[in-house]
Order: sequence, then structure tokens, then C-alpha cells
Amino acid sequence: MAEMYESSAMAHIVETQWKKWLQLTQQKPGKAPEPYPTVTISRERGSGGSSIAGLVADHLGFVLFDSQIVDHVARSANVDRAVVEHMDEQSRHRIEEWTQRVLRHRKFSTQVYLSHLAKTISAVGDKGQAVVIGRGAHLLLSVERCFRVRVIAPLEIRIQRLSAKSSIGILEAETIIAETDRQRAKFIQENFGQSDSDPLLFDLVINTGQIALETAGELVVRAVEAKFPQVIQARSATHRTQPRSGPEF
Repeated sequence: MAEMYESSAMAHIVETQWKKWLQLTQQKPGKAPEPYPTVTISRERGSGGSSIAGLVADHLGFVLFDSQIVDHVARSANVDRAVVEHMDEQSRHRIEEWTQRVLRHRKFSTQVYLSHLAKTISAVGDKGQAVVIGRGAHLLLSVERCFRVRVIAPLEIRIQRLSAKSSIGILEAETIIAETDRQRAKFIQENFGQSDSDPLLFDLVINTGQIALETAGELVVRAVEAKFPQVIQARSATHRTQPRSGPEF
């Protein structure tokens, strides 16, 4: 079997990220605290959702899970990371088409991928204190333990952002965004029977067309704190008991 990770450095990064999260969520002795939430970020390509997720994780002291989900699914299923990466947020047809071309990985089916994906996200949701980007996390986790965010932006702005960020032409950026949006929508529809654009599936929908990403991040943080006051209480307790040079998560 091919190496699960592209390099030992990648394996180290993945392991470190999960250890940080396990350390953060380890229950302290004494009275059991209220459960911590998980923030899920569903996003349109080019909307800035991933950047907002990073800002929210930094401010709340949560651990960010994006490509780490892919890494952990690969480890859990004991398959090459490239296999999972090609399946990530893709439609069933796209997944089956790709696995048929890679004969040695046929045994890793759509169902196996989704099973490991659900287990990975559920494990994160059980302990909370995490920000999960995409992959249907807002539909896999309990509403009572989750704050669900959808980040959108006008198509023209998303195209311009991707073009500038990736140093590609406008037409190429438009094609990439159209295909990414289509695959993500099909992934949600086929596997959860929902529309990824349904606003009722989210606690907060943010249009970053006229809102700075930093402001959007602040809005999410304030909304999370309003729904889950224990987040504020825990941070206040940490500040009282830890020196300023305490560990960063």
C-alpha cells in the first residue's frame, strides 16, 4: 500500500493537531462542566469561510478541523490519503468514477468513506471545542451541541477573490467555483437529503460581499457565546488560573 501521508512532516502535523484537541477537551476533575459546542462552517468557494473559521477558532481557543478531517479518515480507514482527498465533499458518481480508475482502492467505497467521515466528525462533536469546516458536519452533529454557520458571497466577488488568491484568470476561477459548488451541493443532497443553501439548516448565515472577514468572525464568536454561555465562563476561568504566557491551543 502507498504511504498514507505525503511525508513524515504531514503525519506529525496531523498527530499534533489531534493531540492539541484531546488535551483541550480532557475533562478536569471536579464538577462536570456543561458540554462545549462545536462550530461548523459551511461555505461557498471564495466566500472566505475557511478564513472566518480560522479566526473563530483562534478567538474561542478551539481547534480547527479542515484537511485534518481528511487525514484522520485516511488513518481510520488505513488507506492512502490521496484516496480520501479525491472523495472529499464529492458526489457519489464522482467518487465511484475515481475509485474505478484506481483498482487497488476499489474496496474503499463511498459507503466506507462516509462511515469513517461520520465517525470522525461525531468524535469531534462529542467533546466539542472545535471548529469544523464543511463535510456536512452541521447535519451530522446534534443541534443542541452545535453552532451552524453558512458563509456566502455574490458570485462575482467570489470569482475575483479566487482569481487574486490563486493567481489565475477570471474564466478559470469561474469554472473552478462552479464545479466546486456543484460537487458540494450534490454531496449534501445525495448523502443527507438536504440543500446546502437552505438557511433554516443554520444558526447564522453571513454574506461577506459587504462584510469584512474579521467582522464576520467577530459576529460568529458573539453568536456562539450567546448560545453557549459556558464558552465565556470557561475562558474567564482560564484567564484567572493561567499566566499570560500559558499554552496556546
